[in-house]
Amino acid sequence: MAVPVFWVGIVLVWLFALKAPLFPAGGFPLDGWADPSAALYSLVLPVLTIAFVMSSTLVRYVRAAILDVLGQDYLRTARSLGYSAREARWRHGVRNAAVPVVSILSIELSTSLLGAVVVENVFAIPGLGAMLLEGVKTRDLPVVQDIVFMITFFVLFIGFLADVIQRVIDPRLRGARPAEASAADEGSGDE
Repeated sequence: MAVPVFWVGIVLVWLFALKAPLFPAGGFPLDGWADPSAALYSLVLPVLTIAFVMSSTLVRYVRAAILDVLGQDYLRTARSLGYSAREARWRHGVRNAAVPVVSILSIELSTSLLGAVVVENVFAIPGLGAMLLEGVKTRDLPVVQDIVFMITFFVLFIGFLADVIQRVIDPRLRGARPAEASAADEGSGDE
């Protein structure tokens, strides 16, 4: 998790482009997407770099969420109601473990966009990162503003999707808002 994304990219280039020449070391085909197979072939190492860095964090959180859910009382209760261990884990455990994983996944997707800027430079791929750096160098404010706006929109959209997915997964999040719930609790205690 502590390994920087650019270092992972350099190691993958060393392994899969220099030691075992399976993929190109960097660059994008000069004709762009005219030959889709060559374009996709040149993107294999950059995608592996981002996926490797992103998955290292995600696997840790998935493991922690699953271990947390396995020790909960509601799984034991489901087992006592006649569910098999597998049915109880699938019906109650996966849903509850998925809520924090969705949050972490949204954060990882957002940060992978920022990591892609670095990966573009390591693999000499023209993209938003190169365009942003060129816009900053030449003081092209509209280009810088547009790219920052697009990145911000992407991050906010991913956060919104994560909130929607969490509400679909966990029925407890669909209930009353905390202020309404506490008002209802106070009203029932007075009777």
